[in-house]
Amino acid sequence: MKKVFLFFIASIFIFLGLLYALLFTPIGNSTVASLIQNSVNSKIDGKFEVKEFLLTTSNIKFIAEIDDNSQIDIIGELALLKKRVDLNYEVNIKDLAKLEKYTKQKLNGKFFTKGTVSGDEKLTVVKGISDIFGSKTTYDVKLVDFKPSNIDFFVDNAKIQTLLYTLNQPVFANGDLSINGKIKNANILTLDGIIATVITNGKVNNAIVNQAFNQNLKAPLEFKGDIVTTLQPSKAVTKVDFFTTMANLIVKEATVNLSNMNINSDYLLSIADLSKLYDVTQTKMRGILNIAGNLEKTPTSTKVTGNSKLLDGTLDFELLNDNFKANIKQIDIKKLTYMMYYPEFFTSKADVNLAYNLKEQKGEVLGNLTNGQFLPNEYSKLINTFAKFDITKEIYEKIDLKSNIDKKVISSTINMKSNLTSIDVTKSIVDLDKSTIDALIKTELKGIKFDTTVTGNLNSPKVSVDTTELLKMKLKEESERAIKKHSKKLEEKLKEKLGEEAGSQTTQDIIKGFREFFGNGER
Repeated sequence: MKKVFLFFIASIFIFLGLLYALLFTPIGNSTVASLIQNSVNSKIDGKFEVKEFLLTTSNIKFIAEIDDNSQIDIIGELALLKKRVDLNYEVNIKDLAKLEKYTKQKLNGKFFTKGTVSGDEKLTVVKGISDIFGSKTTYDVKLVDFKPSNIDFFVDNAKIQTLLYTLNQPVFANGDLSINGKIKNANILTLDGIIATVITNGKVNNAIVNQAFNQNLKAPLEFKGDIVTTLQPSKAVTKVDFFTTMANLIVKEATVNLSNMNINSDYLLSIADLSKLYDVTQTKMRGILNIAGNLEKTPTSTKVTGNSKLLDGTLDFELLNDNFKANIKQIDIKKLTYMMYYPEFFTSKADVNLAYNLKEQKGEVLGNLTNGQFLPNEYSKLINTFAKFDITKEIYEKIDLKSNIDKKVISSTINMKSNLTSIDVTKSIVDLDKSTIDALIKTELKGIKFDTTVTGNLNSPKVSVDTTELLKMKLKEESERAIKKHSKKLEEKLKEKLGEEAGSQTTQDIIKGFREFFGNGER
């Protein structure tokens, strides 16, 4: 038994001796350095070389290079038995692309940081500076039991363009970004802290955005913003004030559930001048628009709801993934045409339901208009000229509208009636991309039917009326006025020619024949 015990003790000492020889002697250091070097080289696209490696029971020195232009230095005290460290470190990587195998993501540019690590297993403090994304960054991290506890950092004046380039993204914008974070507790279940972000001097790179997203941005698009995120147990609550030369976005409370990454947020989108949307919509508009609503996002779905006071009416909508539905009530058609820079030809109140698929760019519009009236325009003037009828005095109590949307082409039919008129738009095609209209309007006016075509540019379309029936109506009215005016003289002439024996009845029959010839019939 004594021999067994002695053998066991001897084995322990031999193991400790081998471990010491492996870790803390020059030969052992060289072996460990070779293992580290081979392991890293198998994971990166580059040549990693350990230049110096010294590990004793109280000190460590580690110097390594990547492709002769990037270096990692770790030098200082390392008391393994006491579990204490007091180190200086410096990481200077001049080509992040060499680390793609290790980072699992293509990165560009360079990275530099240096600082100190000091403390023991109960509390370790990491302090350092960095130039990440072209910034002047400082950080102070406290580790309790080697787990992050308090984290303070300040990213001062990082460059948005450098950030995008580093993350291997197109440089969509330039600008400055500063982030100040104070995290008191980094455990997700007891999370506590605040992160403030300030964006200044932002400007969109139109050429890059146009190419990437098939847009046509021309006017300078500048932006700035303030974002404050409060960290709470298992969630982050963010307040956003984001301002651009095109529109402003205000978010009072956006909550991210950190356990499942669900997002729930309010928002207010404020557009002070709709004309500034032209580069995006390619449609001329004017006026203001404010939309308030909510956003709900899960890993599998996105739902956006919103409402607005619009053109003396209301707008309510829902976007669920690609499906968009809108309910518009009591908007003013005259104000709508003014907002869209279309000729003001009609006034009415409208209720409209819209269903549209964003992915397919197809949808349907169903509308009901009430108490409609034509405004003085080319169409009403033509009717008045030929029919001596003021169509602007007619009231259309109910108008039915149906439209189909296929990308930027809108095909519509319209049916409307008043006491004296009936109007059917059997074909109307509006091409928003080309800003053109091609419409056929069938009109019945006091029993007379005629067609009107509206073609050309939406802002100044050509209106053409088939005047055949209207000319007949005008001819009837003028002939009747002439017959009435000269009937007495005509009767006298007829009697003179026919003689007294013809009698008045024969004379009246001849005058009636004149009326029938001109299409006037019995009067």
